[in-house]
Amino acid sequence: MTHFPIQDFSKLSTPFYYYDIDCLLKTLQVIEDETKGRPNFHVHYAVKANANPRILQIIAQYGLGADCVSGGEILAASEAGFVGNKIVYAGVGKSDWEIRTALEKGIHSFNVESLPELDVINQIAGEMGKCAHVAFRINPNVDAHTHAKITTGLNENKFGIAMEDMVTAIRHAQELGNVKYTGLHFHIGSQILDLSVYVSLCNRINELQNILESEGIVTDNINVGGGLGIDYDNPDGNPIPDFKQYFELFEKHLQLRNGQQLHFELGRSVVA
Repeated sequence: MTHFPIQDFSKLSTPFYYYDIDCLLKTLQVIEDETKGRPNFHVHYAVKANANPRILQIIAQYGLGADCVSGGEILAASEAGFVGNKIVYAGVGKSDWEIRTALEKGIHSFNVESLPELDVINQIAGEMGKCAHVAFRINPNVDAHTHAKITTGLNENKFGIAMEDMVTAIRHAQELGNVKYTGLHFHIGSQILDLSVYVSLCNRINELQNILESEGIVTDNINVGGGLGIDYDNPDGNPIPDFKQYFELFEKHLQLRNGQQLHFELGRSVVA
């Protein structure tokens, strides 16, 4: 049981947040230990999980990238020390100023949800004299076995591009002058405790990769999103998720091509 300095709380006005930095540091160390032998594994912290500046600074110091869903999060991540080329930008309603901000910061890639969004990014990048790297968010129709309200990877969930439209979307990107197709992005839900669903995701990605190879399409990056849950029933007994099993699962079941980079967007499992 973590010892909380209750005596100090009487001096603080409420409400306030109390963060266990020691637990955060231990969690970050486990993530570092489990990925250091896998140089093609890249973890991006999902800023939406906790955007407290001090928390962001600590996570940035461990070399993680950032997963952002707004222009404000991109700015917050940048101010906290996250390197621009380690920032990925997702979100279903990217505004023009947010796209410009991302391009100015030199982010790693946009996770694109639709062809109209792709066209807007291409237009703005052209106006700025830049080339935007894009990954298409594909809806894999995989059940995350979590709460219905935080499931995002089923056909009935209106996120991303349908699998049958994947090749058409990539071909369209390849015809544009100011975007470059660099990968596929997936996110099937949040607070996932049944790790077997990630095996299903790996199997689906393997199928999609076979299709892309048959089309002669080279994919540099695979982004499997986040969603790894934590043990709310026994937080003191299991304060840190089983990152070892999590990363081993993807290493075992995902058939990465030579030189492909694998990206993760972990939030709750890092800070909750």
